[in-house]
Amino acid sequence: MNGLGRHIGFYVLFGFVAVAFLIWYAVFVIESHRDLEVAFFDVGQGDAIFIQTPQRHQVLIDGGPSRAVLSKLGRALPFWDRSIDLVILSHPHVDHLAGLIDVAGRYHISTIIESGTKTETPEYHEWKEVVKRKNIPVHIAKAGERIHLDSGITLDFLAPWQDHNGVSLKNPHDATVIVRLEYASTSFLFMGDAEKLTEYRMVWDEADVQDADILKVGHHGSKTSTAEEFLAYVSPEYAVISAGRKNRYGHPHAEVIDRLNRFGATIMRTDIDGDIRFRSDGARYWIR
Repeated sequence: MNGLGRHIGFYVLFGFVAVAFLIWYAVFVIESHRDLEVAFFDVGQGDAIFIQTPQRHQVLIDGGPSRAVLSKLGRALPFWDRSIDLVILSHPHVDHLAGLIDVAGRYHISTIIESGTKTETPEYHEWKEVVKRKNIPVHIAKAGERIHLDSGITLDFLAPWQDHNGVSLKNPHDATVIVRLEYASTSFLFMGDAEKLTEYRMVWDEADVQDADILKVGHHGSKTSTAEEFLAYVSPEYAVISAGRKNRYGHPHAEVIDRLNRFGATIMRTDIDGDIRFRSDGARYWIR
């Protein structure tokens, strides 16, 4: 009887192990066949955009003004995943940079891409220290570069056009890293804090921004961005504005909202809608 009991205990234990294995296997199989996901995190008055491809390649564009991005990543990623393939810092203003300091401290980052523009803020110096301490490779962005994130998924760098590495600019927005994410027939355009002069140049140069499905509106909806000529060129179906609730800058500006409405874009705002998540299978996209 004791021998039978031991055998029954063994089989029960084996059964639990087998079930656990099947559950974890199912998780990995399911997650390896997911759609492209793009999440605009609600991090207050700032930007933080998380991209995850079907093969689980992950990109974080900016980190917002605080540690809030950590809780967002904690919900977006499974608990065992503590790595991010690529972090893009659009420019070193605090509302885009500060959260990345905590991300770099908590996660393994394979590569950082930034404009190279420097500022004299404590947050910028802390960012440089943690990047150096963790020995994270840094690449200076340049227009014309392309990264193949996954099968059929590309990330094109559209700005800056000049090398600003180590340069202090009066307006770091002039060196904002602008990228276009494309998956077959769907596309996203991330404008950082780019202003009208940059937008005009993109139109004059006939940059590859026409017919973008989803536009991340520049500079949180400030009236210094989102020119009519630019909107006519891009003709987005959705316009996402990342701004904090009742922020002191008055973002998004009423003029920008009016322009977007005139061009027929569906407006979504993190200060009203919270986290905004899109999914795409390449042929179509939808809001999760």
